[in-house]
Amino acid sequence: GDYNSPIVPEDDGKPQKMTLVSQQAVNGVPSSTVKTNQPNTKDVRNGAGKTAGNKKIPKEVEDYMRKNGMTLTNNQNQPQRQQQQQKPPPPPPQQTDPTRQHYDNQIAKLRTSFHASPNDEYKALALADALRARDLAIHDGGSAQNECIEIYHKALQLIHVKKENMKQLGQNTNVASAQAPAGTQAFGNLNDELFLPNAGKSVDGLLCAVYAGLGKIYFMANMFEKSVESYDEALNIEPMYLDALSYRASSLIILGRYEEAAMNYTTVIQTDGKQRMFVDAFTGMAKILVAKEEAVPNGWDVIVPTLEREIPNIENRLEQMSPQLQLPQNAGSLSFITGLLTKMHLAMFSYHDVKTKQTKEAWHHLSTAYKHKMSALPKWSAAHEDQRIDTIKKIFRPGFWPEGTGSTSRVPIFIIGFVRSGSTLLERVLDAHPLIVGTGEDSVFNGRLDYIRNKVVEASISGDPTMVPRVVKELAGEVVNGMKDRWRTIDSSTSDEKDAIEKEKQPVPRRFSDKMLTNYLNIGFIHMLFPRALILHVAREPMDTIFSAYKHEFPPGTLDYTSDFPSLAQLYQNYRDIMKHWDEVLPGRVTHVRYEDLVRDMPNVARSVINATGLQWDDGVLEFHKKKQAVNTLSTTQVRKGIYSHHLKSWMTYEEELQPLVKMLGDSVEWDLKTSLANYVPPAEEEKEG
Repeated sequence: GDYNSPIVPEDDGKPQKMTLVSQQAVNGVPSSTVKTNQPNTKDVRNGAGKTAGNKKIPKEVEDYMRKNGMTLTNNQNQPQRQQQQQKPPPPPPQQTDPTRQHYDNQIAKLRTSFHASPNDEYKALALADALRARDLAIHDGGSAQNECIEIYHKALQLIHVKKENMKQLGQNTNVASAQAPAGTQAFGNLNDELFLPNAGKSVDGLLCAVYAGLGKIYFMANMFEKSVESYDEALNIEPMYLDALSYRASSLIILGRYEEAAMNYTTVIQTDGKQRMFVDAFTGMAKILVAKEEAVPNGWDVIVPTLEREIPNIENRLEQMSPQLQLPQNAGSLSFITGLLTKMHLAMFSYHDVKTKQTKEAWHHLSTAYKHKMSALPKWSAAHEDQRIDTIKKIFRPGFWPEGTGSTSRVPIFIIGFVRSGSTLLERVLDAHPLIVGTGEDSVFNGRLDYIRNKVVEASISGDPTMVPRVVKELAGEVVNGMKDRWRTIDSSTSDEKDAIEKEKQPVPRRFSDKMLTNYLNIGFIHMLFPRALILHVAREPMDTIFSAYKHEFPPGTLDYTSDFPSLAQLYQNYRDIMKHWDEVLPGRVTHVRYEDLVRDMPNVARSVINATGLQWDDGVLEFHKKKQAVNTLSTTQVRKGIYSHHLKSWMTYEEELQPLVKMLGDSVEWDLKTSLANYVPPAEEEKEG
């Protein structure tokens, strides 16, 4: 049920109904929800909700789109509106993001079709799957999640009714009407239906697919317990259903239930032995082994012998097939095989990095993993990356921000920084405060950025001098209301009665953290809407940051290119460049927090951070690692351990191998940035003054 406690108002404007428009960079001004280095992407790959391995959106959705002429290509850019000269200058006029427009147009068609036939389970599924695919491709605060969940439940109701009718007629509910695609592995159970279109699945196979899809959208919505429950429903029908087992394990890792997750992954690895459609089981198991090896019976032996045997075989096959795989029509096969090898080598890197400490072997697997990965990616566009940074710097200059414009609200707390900089630790510290809530990495502000820019442009050219301040304040109110709505949705997902009772005792949040690290590109707009909101920039020792970014594989998009030295160096240097720019044009606006200070001097830094939020100190903040909360980031297993410092200067283990990257970075390998929290003095400086 809904959580009905009121939200404390704080001059945030009235709730507004709004239609999200556009998310792509225009004239070089970036938007990081559609993650790509190319201006107009047609890459629609999945993350946590993918169907299997490194496949694209669910096959049945793709087939449905193709059947109805809904190709996965981008629409042409829309003509730009004319921009009038204003002082201060408005943001540049925006084009509609073709990726967002494509999804929204097709979803509108599917929605119309479903509403015309509300008792058609296949139309319900086509709509739900398309909504889930949109949620994976476009990070906008989860705007499609509630509808997606609702439609999945509607589909389940329809299919269960169909199943009961068939049972009453004595008909078998686990016999598919179509044959599995040629060349796929035969399991002898409902896994044989994994890649059939919905209409070809048996009723039981359809239920398994829907419960798995529902589990994935719950995962994306940070409702991890509900995610596990949905996978359990699928497994009640087919105990060996690999799609549910694999992604159930992902949710269990986030919930800290490592033993259960290891059992699920073990089953997947043993069962999916021919085609390795669920290769994430290897990297997932490696993550568990790194975090808690004793959670896995037989430890690393569960995966290492298999990987040592299969990697050479697959690489030989790749070499033999290479000429054919280079053909455009075989791009999908190339992507699958290289993705398979990437995951396997990364699991072996973790083994040698953590277990054997054989750095040469570890580096071999890490570098080989990324050799395979980069071979299947489009070429990095260095010019495009530099252009968007230059454009931001040209637009956001002194005089851009009108005086007296913006909300007085301090409700949002924006956390920014380069990836792998330690932001998750800071977010957990904030979230441990009873009046502060973190809602995950799906930024509400970032998801509405293009809409915000469009409305500001329209107000700027209206000729009404009162329009810009009024519109900006309304937009800020909509962002805050979006944060509160997302919190209500996540908060209402509790399935545990005891937890629900505890939640009723908790005070209503007064601050919401928005952690989208790449919002360092969007500080100009953050300041326009929220001139009083706290912006926390987490900065870590450069080479520790960069090596951590390099060795971790991110979801598909621009961050794919952190796996290659030249593009990684450029991304980091541009980040440093834009942060310098903000300090120059908005001096003191961004509050810097050195990760090393946070780790070495947690009590004092934590007190200074809470003080900066305008809230009273709470002793529970220092026990953040004991708080029951699921964290869906690459740092999931780390933040559960509390504070540890052995990873500082960890890049030095691979100092020799990283020398080419060090040279590319030049002066950026050093950064004399100080924590700028009010009244905070690092311990070393206190000693010097003494």
